[in-house]
Amino acid sequence: MPGIPPRRVPVARPPVSALLFLLVLLALLPFPGRTAAALDNDFNDPKRCGACHPDIFSQWEGSLHSQAAEDGIFRKFYEMVVEEVGPGAVEFCMKCHSPVGVLRGEVPPATGEKLSPIALKGVFCDFCHTVTPKGGIGNAAFETTFSATKRGPFDNAVSPAHATKTDNLYQRSEFCGMCHNVTHPLSGRPIERTYEEWKESPYNTGDPATATQCQDCHMRQTPGNPGTGAVEKRDNPGKAAVMGPVRPHIWTHYFVGGNALYPDRPNAVRRREMVEDRLRNAAKLEILTEDAPKGAGDLATFRVRVHNVGAGHKLPTGLSEVREIWLDVTVTDNAGKVLLRSGEIGEGGGIDPTSAIFKTFLGIGKTNVKLSCCFFAIGERNKILSAERITRDRRILPKGYDEEKYAFRVPEGAVFPITVAAKLNYRSMSQAFADIFYPDGSLTVPVLRMAESARMFGRPLKNAATP
Repeated sequence: MPGIPPRRVPVARPPVSALLFLLVLLALLPFPGRTAAALDNDFNDPKRCGACHPDIFSQWEGSLHSQAAEDGIFRKFYEMVVEEVGPGAVEFCMKCHSPVGVLRGEVPPATGEKLSPIALKGVFCDFCHTVTPKGGIGNAAFETTFSATKRGPFDNAVSPAHATKTDNLYQRSEFCGMCHNVTHPLSGRPIERTYEEWKESPYNTGDPATATQCQDCHMRQTPGNPGTGAVEKRDNPGKAAVMGPVRPHIWTHYFVGGNALYPDRPNAVRRREMVEDRLRNAAKLEILTEDAPKGAGDLATFRVRVHNVGAGHKLPTGLSEVREIWLDVTVTDNAGKVLLRSGEIGEGGGIDPTSAIFKTFLGIGKTNVKLSCCFFAIGERNKILSAERITRDRRILPKGYDEEKYAFRVPEGAVFPITVAAKLNYRSMSQAFADIFYPDGSLTVPVLRMAESARMFGRPLKNAATP
C-alpha cells in the first residue's frame, strides 16, 4: 500500500559456535588433492589434528616429543652409537624416537635419510592416541598401530572427524613407562629408570585414585604453574577441541622436563621459561651450621642439604650419567674476600672437581670412566663400548635429600660477618658431552638455577645443628 514501507523479515543467523563447527568440518572433508582416506587410514600430520585441537597442537609443537626424531644431539649421539655397537642399536633407539619410521621400515639407516615427513614428527598425536600397549614397562613396550578410532581419557568425547574410545591408561604412569624406562639390550644395565623411580616413590600410593601420576606433574603444567609436587595441584579448565564442551580439566601437552636447548624451535622462549619454572620448584637448599667460627684461626664447618621437594623421580633422572646437578658454594667475609669456593665452572665449561655433583657414574670392568653414556663410555681420548655397570648413584630420591659438608679456616684479617651462599645448578648435559658432537664449540649448554640459600656467621655465634 502507498505510504507503508515494506516489512523486513528477520533472517535467522546461526550462532558463532555452529559456524566454527562447520568451518572445521569443511576443513576435514575431502576435496581435490585431499582424500578422506588420508584421515581415516593412515597416520595424520599433527597439523590436521590442530584444526580441531589448536591449543594442544601448539603445546605439542613446542615440546621435545615433537623433536624426538630430529633432536640434533640425539641424532649425532644415535649415529655414533650405531657405528660403535652395530645394527642392534638401530631400531632399539628409534622405536621410541620415531615409532612410525620403524613401523614403515624407514629405519635403518641410522642417518635418517629414509624417514618420511610423518616419521620425522617423532612422538605425535596419532601415534599416542592409537598405540597398542603390550602390557609391559620399558624398552618400547607397545605396538605401533593406526586406528581411525582415537583413544583418550574422556568418557564423552564426540568428534566429526573420527570415532573415539575411552581409555584410562592415558591418565596412568604406565603409559609413560612404555618408553621412559630403558634397559641396555646387551648388558642389561639400566639406562633410564624414570618410571621405576616414580613407582618406588612416595608419590605412588599403590592406588590409582590417590597416587600422583606422571601426568599430574608433566601434563598439568601451564605458564605460571610449574605443576611439580612442591605446589598445589591445579586443574586446567577449558576445551580439548574448539567445538567441544568446557571441561574442568584438560591435560596439557607441553611435556616439560629440564631441557632448555634448541632456541630456534617453535615456542622455544615459552618452553625455556617453563623449564626454569619447573626446576625452581623441584628442589630447595638448607645450610646447616656445625662449627661456627668466633675469630681468626677457627675452623668453621657447615653442611648444605639438597631436598627433592617436587620431582616424583630421582634428581636428576633420564640419562643421569649425562645430566649434571651440582652445588656452587661461596664463602666470603664482609670485605668481599673469598674464603672458600666450590662448584665454579672453568673456561672449558667443566665443573670444579671439588664440587658435589648429583648424577650416576658408570664403569667398565674394574675401571671407572670419566664421561659415559648409554651404550658407550668416553674417556679423555678414546671411546669404550658398552659401559657395564653403575659404579655410583648419587641422586636425590623423591621427597628425600642429600648433603655435602664443607670446612674452611678463618684467616687473619677476615671481617665478620662471614656469609655462606649456596646455589644448586642444573645442566641437561655436560659441556664436555656437547663438545663431542659440536667440536667447534657452537653449542653452549645453559646452566639453570634450581635453588639458592644463604647463611651468615656473625661474631660471636653459637653452634647450631639446624637453621
